[in-house]
Amino acid sequence: MANFDSGVSRYIKARAVVEVSFPVDWRGNIEIACKHCQFFDRAKQRCNLTQQVVNFPDKFVGECCPLERVEEREEQGELLC
Repeated sequence: MANFDSGVSRYIKARAVVEVSFPVDWRGNIEIACKHCQFFDRAKQRCNLTQQVVNFPDKFVGECCPLERVEEREEQGELLC
């Protein structure tokens, strides 16, 4: 068991890959907004991935959303924030 009484010498980073599906209506209109993301906490108005408060979650994604847009062919990602 580690002993952190005298501090921490360094941290080991870990990553996770998550996937979120945003809706497209029958006319082809895409709505990418936090309100459709399973990682958005409506009660706290906060992203559970970044822990940041999200302004206008019904219209946009958070300022530092870590999700990348995946094209249908999954060839190239585009950063959302």
